Amino acid sequence: MPDTVLATASPASSVNRIRQRQRRRVPHGPSEQVRVREMLSYLAAALPARTSAAARLLALQCALRSTTAGKVNIPAGLIRGMRIASEPSAFTELEAAGWLRSPTGPAHTGTSMELLDTAVRMQAPARADRARAANWILLTCQMSEIRQLGATPRLLALALAAHLPDETGSPAAEQEVLARMCGLPLQELTPLLDMLVATRFLRSWAHGAVPEDLHWELAGCTQLTGSFSGLESDRVT
Repeated sequence: MPDTVLATASPASSVNRIRQRQRRRVPHGPSEQVRVREMLSYLAAALPARTSAAARLLALQCALRSTTAGKVNIPAGLIRGMRIASEPSAFTELEAAGWLRSPTGPAHTGTSMELLDTAVRMQAPARADRARAANWILLTCQMSEIRQLGATPRLLALALAAHLPDETGSPAAEQEVLARMCGLPLQELTPLLDMLVATRFLRSWAHGAVPEDLHWELAGCTQLTGSFSGLESDRVT
């Protein structure tokens, strides 16, 4: 199991094991895409099923930018860059879920908060690695093909971009997995996929040999790969 996969069980029994993993970190962890996919999968289990897309996008940034003490600083520019400034309920949703403690300042000036999810606080990847993944999310959500869309299609676009190609050369996943990552009813997946084709974020999508599986091709895949090592953890472009 990769070090970046977070356990859904009580963290108390695994704190020592996680700390041992932290001490033997490798210099180069999984790619930004793998890290984001794993965090989306974890949050799908950790957050209530009805958590909004805006709150999930905020939770991703908080989880990847937090310190081991659970402290998170979210600059106002990042809130604008993620286009969730008009979604004030994102903070209150996560607070109501018991996932973080209420922000100490208004969203338009930036916020400092505390994560209450112990498993996220004990994740193994180095903070710099997680910051690169957080910035990869930001850059993906700012792509011209999707930046004007609502939070839900942008979250789905992010989930699609976070899947690496399989042995067939194209990304693939089960429909239920994608829907769960985005907090979507399964029946809403198809129209959103069609929307992403219409905006040219996706070149195409199709069901696999097994109808439950989806395959897709990213139209701008070259923009979504590569190193973001030069980005600061709070840089907004």
